[in-house]
Amino acid sequence: MDKRLYKIEKLAHCVRVVFENGMVVGPDEIIAAIDHENEIYAIEGRHDLWDFRGCRITPGFGFDGMNRVVDRIKGKYGRANENNKTALLVDDGSTPYGLSRMFQLLMDGYPTQIGIFKDEAAATQWISKPVNPEE
Repeated sequence: MDKRLYKIEKLAHCVRVVFENGMVVGPDEIIAAIDHENEIYAIEGRHDLWDFRGCRITPGFGFDGMNRVVDRIKGKYGRANENNKTALLVDDGSTPYGLSRMFQLLMDGYPTQIGIFKDEAAATQWISKPVNPEE
């Protein structure tokens, strides 16, 4: 995947991954960005903010594709630190939100907390707070 189709930046409170507006995103693009992000930044104790707003979803991206993404995270990167958080920013459309919920459910039992947001300020506020094991 052409790494110019997304941007990875380290902010004070998290690592932010932003996909280019209008980009068609599927499992392959997400896996490539995960791998690239982990080449740059260590996984332990890291918070991520993934911004999918303005993106389109690859036709046919469903349960099997999301399982590939989750298998990549759990298989290649092992157990994360329980202090990790991942915020997913999505548009109001039902497909990106539904896929984010699917990801959240498939990651159940993995120590990273996952939040889904439509508002960047809410996502930033959540990810900036200390990890709450009850969430």
